[in-house]
Amino acid sequence: MEIDKLCPMCGGSEIGKGRTIGQGGMVPIKSLMKGSMVYADICTECGHILSMRVEKPEMFKNKN
Repeated sequence: MEIDKLCPMCGGSEIGKGRTIGQGGMVPIKSLMKGSMVYADICTECGHILSMRVEKPEMFKNKN
């Protein structure tokens, strides 16, 4: 269940969802080959990005 969000910049309550395309993925620092799609919550009033997250967070665990 998602909690209702308000934009901290303009107070807008209509939040859309977006994702990166092309080369806009996120890669672990030690890897240049594999990456993960990045998703964002975006205010549809002013365009402020409220949050971003990767599709595959397990790819970023430290492997010492």
